[in-house]
Amino acid sequence: MGSPSGPRWPGWGRGVSTGRPGHGRSRRFGLLAQYRIDWARTRPLSRVKEALYVVRTLLDEGSISYDGEFFSYDGLFTFARPVQNRLPLKLGAMRGPKSFEAAGELSDGCHHALSYTREAYDYAVRHIRAGAERAGRDWRSLDIGAWVVFATGPDSAAAKDAARSMVGIYASSMPEEQLRRNGVDPGELKPVIDAIAAGDLARGIELTTPDIAERLSVAGTPEECAEKIRREIAPSGVNHMICALTDRALVKAFTGRDLPEAADVNTQLRLIHDRIMPAFA
Repeated sequence: MGSPSGPRWPGWGRGVSTGRPGHGRSRRFGLLAQYRIDWARTRPLSRVKEALYVVRTLLDEGSISYDGEFFSYDGLFTFARPVQNRLPLKLGAMRGPKSFEAAGELSDGCHHALSYTREAYDYAVRHIRAGAERAGRDWRSLDIGAWVVFATGPDSAAAKDAARSMVGIYASSMPEEQLRRNGVDPGELKPVIDAIAAGDLARGIELTTPDIAERLSVAGTPEECAEKIRREIAPSGVNHMICALTDRALVKAFTGRDLPEAADVNTQLRLIHDRIMPAFA
């Protein structure tokens, strides 16, 4: 399923807002387990569907009275109004397929996190499209975003090492089905996830091989990054790149590793603008 145009680039990670709220459900199973929460018993998709309805109603009408399964309100109202006529709401989804279909059927799009292969995006978009068509909607009008661990710079090895520092932390939230769609055997990643869950980030990074990091990130020179997006992500119908920029400061804050050769955020943004975005114009 080809995209009618190349990806847009308004999403950059690191707390930059583009006026596109998203509702998602956390897949950080290890984190939930630390709180002794069995995610399977919380009915997360039903909960997020109801939340979407609540927020959509409040934004559109300015008030809501509602008695639902998960949320209840009596005369809740807000004087805050969207600047635009309609503020879009997207769903975040990772495992699928029901979450992808719900996004296509009920929301203004889907932001799919942490996938890097054509197989994974074909799967996601196929189910987003199924949900949209079930509701009589044109799937191509939806915002289909790819949220990726991203690092670029003139030094390919430094960018890839920066991404490697973060891959295990993020991959711990990936369901096994998603890992397999990204060409990763869950068993390969188990020692990494176990080390991170135990609080040993240094060991987790050490166990994250360059090969795994390559498969679970978009990293390298701008040309390498553009080629991976062109080959693995854009052809499925993704029309929005959301780059979680990974630079020296972020890596040091999260892991304590100092990578002086990694490009900083401003440099990476400039390289994206000057050398990656034109490839999709």
